[in-house]
Amino acid sequence: MRSRLPILLAFALNACPKPSPSESSPSAPAVSTLPPAPAASAPLQTGECPLAIVPGVSLGPVRIGETPSDLEKHGLLAKSTSKYQATEFFEVGPYHAKLCGGRVVEVWIDDLRKAPDCVSVGGKKVERTIDRQQLIAMFAGCQDAPPRTGGEFKECESGALRIGWGMGEFIQIRVGKKGTRLDDSCEMLLDDGTPVALPAAERTKMLQKVLDLDLLAPFWHRGEPGRDPLKVIENDATADRPELTIFGSKVVWVKKADAEKQKLPYFEIEKLTASATKTRLDFRFPVEGVVGHAEFEKRGDSWYLSGKQVAER
Repeated sequence: MRSRLPILLAFALNACPKPSPSESSPSAPAVSTLPPAPAASAPLQTGECPLAIVPGVSLGPVRIGETPSDLEKHGLLAKSTSKYQATEFFEVGPYHAKLCGGRVVEVWIDDLRKAPDCVSVGGKKVERTIDRQQLIAMFAGCQDAPPRTGGEFKECESGALRIGWGMGEFIQIRVGKKGTRLDDSCEMLLDDGTPVALPAAERTKMLQKVLDLDLLAPFWHRGEPGRDPLKVIENDATADRPELTIFGSKVVWVKKADAEKQKLPYFEIEKLTASATKTRLDFRFPVEGVVGHAEFEKRGDSWYLSGKQVAER
């Protein structure tokens, strides 16, 4: 059977955003979001499978958190194939590894069909020719990954395992750290949550996207008294009073004490928290009993809305 592996490998890697120049270099401070380098794997015992699939931990001999020197201890040829700032790719025998800040964050094999003779999941041996749906059913919480050209992925076990396929009969297996996603950049994986100050222009764009959320649209009731123009509370999160619009009108900035004294229907950004690649804005619209939040992720040089929630209370 003719292999289609280059196709899937290409779309899996090319779908990920290229590392941005803002990524930390390999010599950056300690990576608190990655596990410590594991001890060398113990020699295989009689009857053990050479390719054990352990979500969030390892694929075969390669373990999440290992360094290049660890990879060289597996008795397989470990070769760096490309590197850009904090991101580096290795080939380790039949395995491929992505390293961020000098540690493995993902390891994969292009085709389960061409894996070593013995494959195991949870200590149970499985055939290399196992049906894809049967394999997927062996893992919990499998969800479709964002669509990409040339193939598909399921992300399982809270991101600790990815199963990919495309044209042909191959199955690609990828193991990553729990809580991560296929398209996460090294900059995102190295983000330890340390607070950062957002540039005014980026903060303004996020605030505008909050006002434009589709989930808030049913609650504005523009035609009711005092709703247009919208009154927005001036506080630490909005101290620079950026120019924002809604209903075609500029928002009016007011002090909370004045808004409450005058019983104005106001909107408030209660909290804004930001790290290198993640930002969250918590907001409320008291007159409608509405609370919610919007989450943003930085990919490359741009911020994208990644999550939103609105609830009445």
